[in-house]
Amino acid sequence: RGDGSRFAELVVEKSLDRETQSHYSFRITALDGGDPPRLGTVGLSIKVTDSNDNNPVFSESTYSVSVPENSPPNTPVIRLNASDPDEGTNGQVVYSFYGYVNDRTRELFQIDPHSGLVTVTGALDYEEGHVYELDVQAKDLGPNSIPAHCKVTVSVLDNNDNPPVINLLSVNSELVEVSESAPPGYVIALVRVSDRDSGLNGRVQCRLLGNVPFRLQEYESFSTILVDGRLDREQHDQYNLTIQARDGGVPMLQSAKSFTVLITDENDNHPHFSKPYYQ
Repeated sequence: RGDGSRFAELVVEKSLDRETQSHYSFRITALDGGDPPRLGTVGLSIKVTDSNDNNPVFSESTYSVSVPENSPPNTPVIRLNASDPDEGTNGQVVYSFYGYVNDRTRELFQIDPHSGLVTVTGALDYEEGHVYELDVQAKDLGPNSIPAHCKVTVSVLDNNDNPPVINLLSVNSELVEVSESAPPGYVIALVRVSDRDSGLNGRVQCRLLGNVPFRLQEYESFSTILVDGRLDREQHDQYNLTIQARDGGVPMLQSAKSFTVLITDENDNHPHFSKPYYQ
């Protein structure tokens, strides 16, 4: 300048990244042209302020977890974490479900906006639905934030909470009629047993209780009750049969159904006198 003073300017030559280096320290020296020369020094500390130049990032794009049905409310499912190296509000991440999560799923699960913890909020029933997909977004609180997304697949594990259901496939489920002349192997009723559980929990075995002239034959999708002995209405005109069904779960659940078999008459007896002769 005209008065002989000079100004030094410190110019940025390369882009700065606060996340790589947030502070710089310099020592500036000014040297005059005298003989001997004189010098002066000053320290300069530069702090790089944050800009919201980093978006939140999940470690995975998809997650798979499982949770038992009938889990009580507030049961933890998964804790999600999205990292953001920015500082302050630029690095403060909030979590939420977004558009693709349906209303029913939102009734069953919730996510804490600050911790990313997903918990159970509704009644999980494997028989109602056993797979749910949660679309989660993480967004920082800085300006011009770009959210990150991930998908959480929740598989509901089956509990043995449904007993077998026995249905007698006949006109009258309480009473079956069969002729006393019915031969062995004659089918008197069809039985269908269902269990809403899965796997061993829903695998059912049936048996016919008691010492009766009938037997139960199991097939893949139904069972039959057959005559297994000689029927004689004059000796035994009805039987009370009980079918018992047990599943393979732990603990085992069972159910039973009883019905009456009425033996109908056939003309299989000749008339006879009480005495061979009368006087």
